[in-house]
Amino acid sequence: MAAPIRISKSDYVLGQKCPRALWLKKHRPDIVPEKNEVVLARGTAVGELACDYYPGGVRITALPWTDEALAQTRAAIESNAPAIYEATFATDTGEYCAVDILVNNGDGTWNIVEVKSTTHAKDYHYIDVSFQRYVLLHCGINVRDCFVMTLNSDYVRHGDLNIHELYKLWPAAEFLQDTDFISRQVARLHEYLSGDEPNVALSKATRNRFYTCGYCHHCCADLPRYSVFDAFRNPAADRIFNKYGADLHNVPESVYANKSCGRLIRAFLNNTDIADRTALAEFTSKLQYPLYFLDYESIQPAIPMFDNSRPYQQICFQFHLIVQSEPDAPLIEYGYLHQESGTDPRPKLIERLIKSCGDHGSVIVYNRGFEQGRNSEMARDFPQYADALNAINNRVVDLLEPFKEYALYRPCQNGSVSIKATLPAFVPEMSYQNLGIHNGAEASDQFMAFMTGQQTPDETAEMMLNLHEYCGQDVMAMVRLLEVVQQFTDQ
Repeated sequence: MAAPIRISKSDYVLGQKCPRALWLKKHRPDIVPEKNEVVLARGTAVGELACDYYPGGVRITALPWTDEALAQTRAAIESNAPAIYEATFATDTGEYCAVDILVNNGDGTWNIVEVKSTTHAKDYHYIDVSFQRYVLLHCGINVRDCFVMTLNSDYVRHGDLNIHELYKLWPAAEFLQDTDFISRQVARLHEYLSGDEPNVALSKATRNRFYTCGYCHHCCADLPRYSVFDAFRNPAADRIFNKYGADLHNVPESVYANKSCGRLIRAFLNNTDIADRTALAEFTSKLQYPLYFLDYESIQPAIPMFDNSRPYQQICFQFHLIVQSEPDAPLIEYGYLHQESGTDPRPKLIERLIKSCGDHGSVIVYNRGFEQGRNSEMARDFPQYADALNAINNRVVDLLEPFKEYALYRPCQNGSVSIKATLPAFVPEMSYQNLGIHNGAEASDQFMAFMTGQQTPDETAEMMLNLHEYCGQDVMAMVRLLEVVQQFTDQ
C-alpha cells in the first residue's frame, strides 16, 4: 500500500481554500505557478529577524520534511532550549509542519508562534496555526498558547530597529479550529488526493478566498476573455454563473440592465465604444495651464530601512515630470532618480519635486490616491516640506477619473481602467512590451535589489536606464491619453 501523500501547513490552508488547487499542486507539477522569489525572500527576512524577539533559541537547519529535521527538533526539546526556530514535527499519517518559533514556557508546555510578513493577522493565518497545533498535539507536545506574529503597522523607525515594537503578537486561541474538525478535514483532503482531479465548480469567491489562486490559468482556461466573473462582483458573479454559465451572451439583459456594469456588458456584446462627451468636457474644464504630468516609482520595504518610515511604507525613489506651459506648447521633462544605495531617497526627491512643480497649474496623475498619498506621507515625515507638498496635492487632477467613470471606454479593456489597459485601447502604438522594465512591481523589485547591495555595477547601470525609460513612458502615456480625451471632447 502506497504511503499517504504528505500534507504541510500550507497544503492544509490551500485545501481549505480549494481541494482542486491542492490536488493540482500535488499531481500536476507541470502547471504549478512560479514562485515569487521576491516575496519568498521578504518572508524569510521577516521570519529570521522575528527570532530576535525570542533570543537564544536553537535553529533547525535540516529541510522540514526530512528525518534529520525531526531528529534535530527532538534534540532541541530534550536540551530544554528556550526557543526552537523551524521546529519540525510529523504524524504517522503524513501531516507535518515546521513551527516558525516554538517557545519554551519552562513548565513542560510550549507556545506556537507563526510569523507572517503582513501587518495584521488574517483568517487563514489562524487556520495555519490550527493545523500546526493539531500536528504537535498528535506528536505529544503540550501546547499552551498559539500566536500569530506580524509586523506592527504603527511602528516608526528611529535609529536602530526595536524588535519588540516592530513586531506584534495576535493571540490565536479563540480563532483556532477544533482538532476533531481538523481530523475530518485532513481525512477529506487525503481522500481527494488519492483520487482523480476533483470536479470543483468555478467560483469567484473560492478563487479570491484568502489569496488569489495560482491555478486560475488552468481551471479558467476555457472561459471567454470577458466573462461573468469579470463583469460582475460577488456574490452576483457566482450566482449568475451557476444559472447562465460564463458567457455573457447567455445572460438576459434584465439581469444587468440596472447594474453599474450594464454599460460595459452592452459595449462588449455590441463591440461599441463608450464616449460621454459631456462628462469629458466637464473633466477637461478643470485643467489649468501649465500642466504638470507626474508619476512616482517606489519601493515598499517590509522592514523599515530609514528613519521616519513604517513597515511597508511606500518610499518614493523616482519621479518623472512632463510640463506643458499652454496648449500645443512643447513638452519639457524633469525628474529625479536616486543614485545612492542604502540611503533615504526622499529628502532629495522632495526638494527636486518642489522646485520642478512650480506654484500654479494642474498636476495630472493617474490614480490620485497613490501620488497624493505619497505626498501626504512625505509631508508628515518631513514637516519642513509639508506646506509645499500639500500645495501640490491641492492642484492634483486625476486623469483616471473619466476612465473610472466610463466616460471613455473600449471593449478591449475587458472592464479594466488601469493605464496598462486604457493606453493600448486608445494609443495602441505605445507599448510596454519592449521596455527593460514592464510594470511598477519590476521597477520596485529591481531598485530594492540595488538599495540592498544585491546588484553588480553593470546591472545597476542598466536598471537606471530602464527606470528612466519606464517612468517616462508612464508619464508620456498620460500626455497621450489626455490628448485622446480632448479629441473626443472636441468631436
